[in-house]
Amino acid sequence: MFLNSVVRGGWVVALTAALVVAAPGAGSAGQEAAKLDKDQRQDAEAAVKLVDAVMTGQAPAAAQAFTIGWSNDFLKAQDGRIYIPFTISIDAAALTTRTVTFYLRVISRTPAPPTAEGEKKTPAPYAFEDVWFPKLAAPAPGQPFRFSRAFAVPAGDYDVYVAVRERPRDKKATPKASILKQPTTVPDFWNGELATSSVIVAEGVEQLTKALTPEEQAERPYTIGAMQLTPAADLDFTTNEELSVVFLVYNPALTDKKPDIQVEYKFHQKTPDGEKYFNRTPPTVLNADTLGAGFDLDLGYQLVAGQSVPLLSFPPGDYRLEIEVLDKLAEKTLTRDVFFTVAGS
Repeated sequence: MFLNSVVRGGWVVALTAALVVAAPGAGSAGQEAAKLDKDQRQDAEAAVKLVDAVMTGQAPAAAQAFTIGWSNDFLKAQDGRIYIPFTISIDAAALTTRTVTFYLRVISRTPAPPTAEGEKKTPAPYAFEDVWFPKLAAPAPGQPFRFSRAFAVPAGDYDVYVAVRERPRDKKATPKASILKQPTTVPDFWNGELATSSVIVAEGVEQLTKALTPEEQAERPYTIGAMQLTPAADLDFTTNEELSVVFLVYNPALTDKKPDIQVEYKFHQKTPDGEKYFNRTPPTVLNADTLGAGFDLDLGYQLVAGQSVPLLSFPPGDYRLEIEVLDKLAEKTLTRDVFFTVAGS
């Protein structure tokens, strides 16, 4: 069964002109220490001490005032780094205020290479570190607070520490605080092998008319060039919703600076008798005919794929979307899976 009449894939080719995502440098995405006022500096220092205590074993990571949820994605950035936008979530009932201190520390678990003899350069203690003082947006009823930011590091293994500490108006109040330690393995998109970014399931895709400033990019980390994504809060849908997926293809083989990529989208339904093929959508074709004469990966253009599929014809149940990326020039194929659930409307 094909979904030719309901697939909304027309935005895919238009987005291939999105330029490379802006990657924050260490400490550049938030507020620099020199710009902090007295209260912010004190709150930042308190958050730093919380993470220090967990790292040194003086405080257990499990001793939390509330639970911090974590989700992240991986995209190729500049200068050999990987861009990692992430979202944390906190039960709205767990906080006494929407004004918080948010502190991020990223530590590499890969030993630093030895310095050359006589070199006095001191390696940075952390791969990334930053602090923000957001006022969390009021969530919809029954939904948690959500807060998104990003960092960029080379491929490798890391421990990511997130500290969230309340900033109550009453200075005599004891602020609630929690710390999350998130082990993270960052993939290598710079090794020349065919790869894709994370497959981002999006609630919305918006084309921007102008580039974001560094401050705006920090606040809207799921912006890729002129394309702004709103990640889905979960993978549970109803039949009156759509499943929208977006991802980027990296390191394709080229002829005259143009790739020849075909992306297939196949849906499989879980049944009592096992997984069964359900349907498919028309493939996405990314080649010289669809990308336009000006497309050039060397100029920062990106190869974006994705589709938006209404779920009206999907019976309630659990599904697997199988995405198959075929590089015809290199004769290589890779697959990505998205698992989701459909409930009745």
